[in-house]
Amino acid sequence: MDEEDEPREDAPLDEDERDLLRQDLVDVRALREMLGGRGLKGAVFFCPDCEEDHYLTWDLLEGNLQQLLDRGESPVHEPAYDPDPEEYVSWDYARGFLDGYESFEEEDLGSVAAPLVEELLDRGWRADQVKALFTRVGLQMPAADPSEAVDGD
Repeated sequence: MDEEDEPREDAPLDEDERDLLRQDLVDVRALREMLGGRGLKGAVFFCPDCEEDHYLTWDLLEGNLQQLLDRGESPVHEPAYDPDPEEYVSWDYARGFLDGYESFEEEDLGSVAAPLVEELLDRGWRADQVKALFTRVGLQMPAADPSEAVDGD
């Protein structure tokens, strides 16, 4: 939701702007799950019109984005009543958190998984037990098949 992502008030949304809004909606839903569980209520945005910060809960932000997508305009909203700034993060922080989470999940988790498999095998786990554990917790097995390590012993 950078300035260049925001639609112009006088023009209908084009397909690229609609795609950006759809992605923002996906991001807000993910952020509500990840950051909401850590006690963060939403995001704060600086409003250049009134020169104040606007605190939006995840639900309000999702609703505003959905209305913007559906109707082409964002609803007028009342500012949060006496929000605690410690319970809100900037949109840039939230997106950075999400990018870091996704990056860790895709890249770094693989580098954590291989040593974990090796450690479990060293502790006497069978390859099928390691695979079952990874499946149960939703982790992908690293590229090397753990049964090769067991067969080689």
